[in-house]
Amino acid sequence: MDLSRAKTILIIAFLLLNVFLGYRLWYTPQFLQAGQVITSEEVEAARQLLREHGYELQAAIPREVPRLALLHVSREAKPPSAWAKLLLDEEVPGVVTETGSIKFQSGEASVEVAPNGQVIYRRDKTGAASGDTSPQTADGFLRERQLWYDDLTLDAQQPLGTQEGSRISYVQTHQGFPIFFSTIDVFVADGFVYAANFYRVNPLNFSEQEVQVISAAEAMEAFVEISAESGEKKITDISLGYFSAEYDAERWEIVPVWRIAADDGSALYINAFTGEAEASAL
Repeated sequence: MDLSRAKTILIIAFLLLNVFLGYRLWYTPQFLQAGQVITSEEVEAARQLLREHGYELQAAIPREVPRLALLHVSREAKPPSAWAKLLLDEEVPGVVTETGSIKFQSGEASVEVAPNGQVIYRRDKTGAASGDTSPQTADGFLRERQLWYDDLTLDAQQPLGTQEGSRISYVQTHQGFPIFFSTIDVFVADGFVYAANFYRVNPLNFSEQEVQVISAAEAMEAFVEISAESGEKKITDISLGYFSAEYDAERWEIVPVWRIAADDGSALYINAFTGEAEASAL
């Protein structure tokens, strides 16, 4: 091999390496790039605090303490008629309700699109075929109707009782972070999807200024202080993501939060900048 050819190969190899490293840097979640972590002693202190208040911890306490920025999002632009077509498999006229929603009806199934963009699908589950309530049924329902997105991840499966089956919940993610309020809930009973709720936003970009978030241990302290009740709950998830209250806007900023979720489907969202409650279902 001559020298010029060897140099060319080395240049190409280094170029490919740089492209690969740049790709990893761009798509690696920001909190994995951060170097700050809480100590084992702080983790154990948080565990002890929860035990003292009667909570059973079934989730790991994250140790990363990143610097994060606000995330800009916008409403999804899918028109109500498009939702009706995908979910009802036919074009039907919509009717404006008293609340300002647009409702589409086809036989025993209906689709209602609220002014804030939330979509509610319902149908009579009488005579449903026997089967299970596994996420595979929900996955198939979404994929058949072209409502599956690559940025969705399974968040929870909550039993609702013998007659109501289970609620299969998915959450949208962006660069490794869950967007906790951008969700799809699919209700499955006897292998049959009888309801589904959709709310989705379009992530745009992060703001330029990054701020140090509070640690998961500090979030646990805030959780104990804020929570209206104590004990007899199993904490199944402690995770960092983004959350927003409802805004009547086409574009807005959402804040990073720590979510503390329980096995009964309730959750508390703590602002990761201020330590205050953003929203609570506890």
